[in-house]
Amino acid sequence: MANETPDQRPIGELQASRLSRLVGVDANEITGKTMADLSEALKWKIDPQILLFLKVCGRVVKRDPATGVLHPVPFATVHVEDTDCHFLWYSPNGWLWGWFFPFWCTTEEIATVVTDECGRFCAYVPRWDIDWILTWRAKWICPPIFVKPSIRDILEGLRPIPDPPPIREWPPIPRPGPGPDPGPISIQPGLMQRRAEELIGRTMTRNLVTAQAASETTGIANLEVQQAILDAPKFSQALRPPLPALPEMEDPQAAKKVLIDRLKLDPKLAEGLDLNRYVGPFWRCFEMLVPEWTPIFDVPDITFRVTQDVDGDGTEETIYSEGYFDVRWDATSIPDVTLEASEIALAGLACDTPDIPCEEPAIVMAGLMPLQNLPAPADPYHDATTGYARRPNRPHPSGLLIEPGIKPLATAPYLATLQLYGCNHMDGAAKYRLRYSFEGGSTVAFTGVTWPLWRWVGSPGHLEAHWPTSDGDGWYPILPDADGWMPGHLLLNWPTGQDGLYVIDLQLGDAASPTNVLHTTPPIAIRVDNSTPLAQMTVSWRPVGGLTWTTLGSFCPVVERHAGQAVEFKVDTTIAAGHLRSAQLVGGGCGGDVPVLTSAVPAAWEAVVSGALTVGLRHWHTGEFDNGAAFSAIFNLAPSAPQGVYSFNLVAYSRAFNPAGGDGGFEADWNYDPVYRWSNPVFTFAVVNA
Repeated sequence: MANETPDQRPIGELQASRLSRLVGVDANEITGKTMADLSEALKWKIDPQILLFLKVCGRVVKRDPATGVLHPVPFATVHVEDTDCHFLWYSPNGWLWGWFFPFWCTTEEIATVVTDECGRFCAYVPRWDIDWILTWRAKWICPPIFVKPSIRDILEGLRPIPDPPPIREWPPIPRPGPGPDPGPISIQPGLMQRRAEELIGRTMTRNLVTAQAASETTGIANLEVQQAILDAPKFSQALRPPLPALPEMEDPQAAKKVLIDRLKLDPKLAEGLDLNRYVGPFWRCFEMLVPEWTPIFDVPDITFRVTQDVDGDGTEETIYSEGYFDVRWDATSIPDVTLEASEIALAGLACDTPDIPCEEPAIVMAGLMPLQNLPAPADPYHDATTGYARRPNRPHPSGLLIEPGIKPLATAPYLATLQLYGCNHMDGAAKYRLRYSFEGGSTVAFTGVTWPLWRWVGSPGHLEAHWPTSDGDGWYPILPDADGWMPGHLLLNWPTGQDGLYVIDLQLGDAASPTNVLHTTPPIAIRVDNSTPLAQMTVSWRPVGGLTWTTLGSFCPVVERHAGQAVEFKVDTTIAAGHLRSAQLVGGGCGGDVPVLTSAVPAAWEAVVSGALTVGLRHWHTGEFDNGAAFSAIFNLAPSAPQGVYSFNLVAYSRAFNPAGGDGGFEADWNYDPVYRWSNPVFTFAVVNA
């Protein structure tokens, strides 16, 4: 990564004006000087901390529209810019959000940096620039409007709270300045998880649950993974503001004129106002009544613009722009910023990829996990015969969530897209292919699969991309290591599909046509399970002591009891999975009491306790063939329980996983307990007094 030395960069007019207003130094004496010059010239005249730098790091990524996975954008240029903008602040009544319409903006580049192969970058920002931003914002009456909502902000409302907050404070509005760290937000199965999916989406919730699950049983806290998810912006793409449906707003130019007249804006300054160009949403101000439309002048910020040569013509195109308020400059520890590039960006599949030694042909890695094993007594990573990973999601012979002592080896299958790495070099070899046999069938070659490779070439450098393609027999050309394509030695980006056992080998061939096979590696098995567990329940009820059960329907179920009457519920449960990891059944309520388990705990299951109450059951698979359960559980609702909404929550997790490395498995040496696939039915019903 070629970073410019920050103390040798000339200071621009905008930067000079900010420093001038902070410390009272003549801006003309500062403009054009370097920080090194100022450090000497202003020594002992101003606070030396003002002339220091703050290191701001982040990643440029591109979202896969199908899976939601963020892929790195390598070798893109990040332009860090001082920005001064006028904004028209739109704060519609009845909404939690507000939007900015920028106009009359001035920008000045203060740093440039090129992302590495993982899309990462770090830049140095002058301290006084940040101090001026914070000083300016402190004068504004409602500072939260300059904060982009993060996943953490959205989920804060799911934390248990002793008393309902005032309406104006819901959801919680982020406050500037440091505060006590409440710790990671734990997403529990059931209504809380459903609500999280509504707020941040199923994919983001799944990623958070996956990171959270690894620390529940192993004690390995994937805090970095969890923090990265929580600090990500809630709105990765701008959300269109709900402009009022008024006749004058139908024509953008007419609407612009109406707003200029209403707000008495200078028409010359407002020339750049475009109601189709907006930034947001941001938190709406709840501290006081504010006008629906409010002009805010000379708003300072440090923004990001990212360019990349996406078409190979030598000119970089803009893949990210108008990154207003991407960084929370008032945070005690500034989190890494994530810049999500547009769909035209060139993205890689993975980063921090393994360095594959190429002494002899072999399939060596799946993602970041070895398919080869260390010498005994180290636990193996993979079983080349059964196709199972042997470290993640190990069984618990007791069936308990926490298993003391040494746990048996795992039987964890793989899911989703697997990157297969290995050595495909050999004297005389010009081509390679991977073949597979599915469930003992005939052996065929992988065909029609391609993926992006990239490299940084030239001086000044530019990005090149290459998509390997096979012929009809599955042969891919062997790329010389000296060509510098990354990820290196990626043999196949395999979008696994049908569940079952695949036995795979690697063949090397010469340049002849048809190709002569020079070498075939020993086969290695990989078991795939992309299925979602089945979890079903039927709920019946009766008064305590009653003789017959009444089954509750699925449409607006209501339990009509006599006032002060205890009732009980029978939950008939069925769980089935290709490879079960764990399961849980719990009762819940909205405030007040919850249904309490009164039946016996099934063998190899354990009670779920909340406070002094047993509110459910849970189970961890005991071995390879423990993949389902069917039982009935009885719950009692006390006569003092208030009328209201109650629920039963059932969740079943698969033990299949993906070793790409984004879930903390690499850091744990794959001794961890991830979740990727689950089913979580929730049965909600009302209890009323007849």
